[in-house]
Amino acid sequence: MEEGYPNWLSKQMLYGVRRFNIDSFLVALEGWRRGLSLTFYSEHFDVTDLQLIGFEPTGKTFSLSSKERTHYFYRSRGDRVANDAVDIGSSKEKTKVYLQKAGVPVPEGFSFSKEEDLEDVIQAAKKIGFPLVVKPTFGSLGKGIITNIKSDESLRDSLAYVFSEFEYTEFIIERHISGEDIRVYVIGDQAICATKRVPANVTGDGAHTIEELIELKNEIRTLNPQTSTRLIKVDDNIQNFLSLQKLQLTDIPKEGTVIYLKGQSNISSGGDSVDVTEELSDDIKNTAINAVKAIPGLIHAGTDIIVNESGAVIIEINATAGISLHTFPLYGEARNVAEKIVDFYFPEMKGGAAGSTTIYFDYKAVLELLRSRTVKVLELTNAPVGKLYAKRYVISGEVQGVGFRRWLQKQAVGRGLHGYTRNLRNGKLVVVVGDTDKSNVDAFKDICYEGPEQAKVSNIQEYIWDKQIKIGFEIRSMNKARKS
Repeated sequence: MEEGYPNWLSKQMLYGVRRFNIDSFLVALEGWRRGLSLTFYSEHFDVTDLQLIGFEPTGKTFSLSSKERTHYFYRSRGDRVANDAVDIGSSKEKTKVYLQKAGVPVPEGFSFSKEEDLEDVIQAAKKIGFPLVVKPTFGSLGKGIITNIKSDESLRDSLAYVFSEFEYTEFIIERHISGEDIRVYVIGDQAICATKRVPANVTGDGAHTIEELIELKNEIRTLNPQTSTRLIKVDDNIQNFLSLQKLQLTDIPKEGTVIYLKGQSNISSGGDSVDVTEELSDDIKNTAINAVKAIPGLIHAGTDIIVNESGAVIIEINATAGISLHTFPLYGEARNVAEKIVDFYFPEMKGGAAGSTTIYFDYKAVLELLRSRTVKVLELTNAPVGKLYAKRYVISGEVQGVGFRRWLQKQAVGRGLHGYTRNLRNGKLVVVVGDTDKSNVDAFKDICYEGPEQAKVSNIQEYIWDKQIKIGFEIRSMNKARKS
């Protein structure tokens, strides 16, 4: 297992895949590995009314099909989630109304627009009582959210800041609830997993400055596909937050001292993700489940909960929740949420990908094709279902410059084998082939001995290959050989 990757994924599989595309790839890969037909769409509206959110939807809309039926997906959300539920979830104000009607605990608060009289807003906020939170009604990724506002002056400064720095026009002020920030992913009647989100922080070692510790922390984050594009950025917000603690970037914290860099716990703001699934109490699970049930047409979603000694309070619900933070937590066990989502949509194929953890498709190539606008619909070759058996053959002799690689490609494709071939710098040639049929793989060694007319094979060494294999058979360049 590679560091930072669970046993059903690898760095090679996620090569070139970033941010929300990871969620799409995880669900698509899980379904495809089970033998479901996988198709990507550049113009989804031709086939489904699935509501899209956010920017750059390319590569995030796809379908999975069995013989009986087809389901459409956008990122981690499938078509069993109603579009009306997506609309409700995108508005923090509407979400609170539905949750309150269902008796699900939410923070006390009110909504207001940028055009309203500022003094009226401040007076209404003071009736709730400090500390407070200001956040945009239709915001995401923690943008425009200011927490733990403790005074009139801080409230005025916070409002002035969000009004000037962001284009949002509608906001919510609510009571700040102290506690642990936990994202619980719910599917139907089950709380599948839970990830605690901790504000950006570093731990002192008695030797490095805070700024140096941030650099070291970012080195760890770059190894994780979920946090590699969500590094801790040293900016005015961090310096101001440190100043409130009477700290500077040049200070050297004592060994074991945790220094928090921000008040927000969003992963996109540099926060840590910690798996706490096994620590989740039944009360917290039920609160999350009831929150999802409170939204009509919402079948699976991520619920953001603040947990403290008094219980759990729902902060918001995300109908198109990211699942990569559960799959790639910085700390703790990886959770295969994609598996549970596909189980829900295709229960008859439950567990179908258990033996197919090494086969994958080139999602980066899929994205490039869709973004080029040369194709509107891209249907992938079906995956070989079942445990993949593979061998690595190293061929010696007169094997380079004689058309051997292209000959091998033709032979492998004709036999339904997957893998690659490339020349080695020592004059030899390597070929990796895999299939669910062991005899087909073993027999390919004799095929390699035959070779094209101009080749002369003197020896073939064989090794078991237990690493990943990409669908199809490719000829790789010697100079562009990747670790695999």
